[in-house]
Amino acid sequence: MSNLNLRLPDDLHTAAAAEADAAHMSLNSAICDALRDWVAVRALSRKEDAILERVMVEDADLLALIREAE
Repeated sequence: MSNLNLRLPDDLHTAAAAEADAAHMSLNSAICDALRDWVAVRALSRKEDAILERVMVEDADLLALIREAE
């Protein structure tokens, strides 16, 4: 496991600590959960971008239909 020295604005630290306490978890666990979610969202976004790029390259007709639907 790695250590990280994280600097947070005081108000964010207070709010995050209160939310973690309300969820009966440590602030460290709450931050890990939030970071895990962020990483998952970013990975999904990259995957979606790759799919869209493939559609744009391989199926211009489908892309035209999508654009017409907007």
